[in-house]
Amino acid sequence: MHTRTFVLSSVAAAALITLAACSSSSSTASPASGTSSSSSLSSSSGKITIGSDQANDHGTEDATGKATFEIEATNDSSGYFFKPTILQGSGGQSITLEIKNDGSVPHNFSITSMNVNVTVQPGASQEVKVTFPQTGTVEYFCSFHHALGMAGELSAA
Repeated sequence: MHTRTFVLSSVAAAALITLAACSSSSSTASPASGTSSSSSLSSSSGKITIGSDQANDHGTEDATGKATFEIEATNDSSGYFFKPTILQGSGGQSITLEIKNDGSVPHNFSITSMNVNVTVQPGASQEVKVTFPQTGTVEYFCSFHHALGMAGELSAA
């Protein structure tokens, strides 16, 4: 009986230690960014919320001060996505985006509030001129794969 109790106690203790180690999370804000935003300049492959949509997250990039920037519209075994998913810029900044379709199917780049709606065939690129909002965010999406998480945003820094 004592051996059985010892074994069960040991297993329970090991499970608690493992759970405690796995449940700890570290969240650090970059001192240089001065923000505690859930978006960071990174490359990820999870899910994030864009507006009211769940989007496939493939990173955040800063385009502040740039006149042009390339966004990949693509698909692979992880799903359909834009890379980067979040593009940061200055409020009111105009920028020409080169939407490059690196995927195997046609993709679309749409921003409803700016009347932007372009379709890009596999292996092709299309330029669109957009303006970052003065504050907040503006969602962009692929009209073909929006329901599959192909969305992103322009974010005023």
